[in-house]
Amino acid sequence: MNSERYVGDAKLHEMVEIAMQESWEVCVAHIQTITQTIAGVIAQGVATGEFEVADIPLAAQCTCHAMIGYFHPQMIAQAQNKPGPSIDQMVDFVLASLVSRR
Repeated sequence: MNSERYVGDAKLHEMVEIAMQESWEVCVAHIQTITQTIAGVIAQGVATGEFEVADIPLAAQCTCHAMIGYFHPQMIAQAQNKPGPSIDQMVDFVLASLVSRR
């Protein structure tokens, strides 16, 4: 869905670039919200025993960094038609890194 929305939308790319240059606080707040949401999901997985994670905030940050190419508009557009894992493959990879080894 993000690929369809962001690829070829010059106005959106311009808006993201301006936001990053002029209103970085908004971008930081957005990144923090995404990271906190992912941390909540990881914490739930730890609570149920599905995930084995010693440092939930770090795991959330690592997850965000691994997945940024799938939710950052400019990176989505730049990666279009370039080799790389699909979103499903990347999600499987990230989940495997969190799964309990027991």
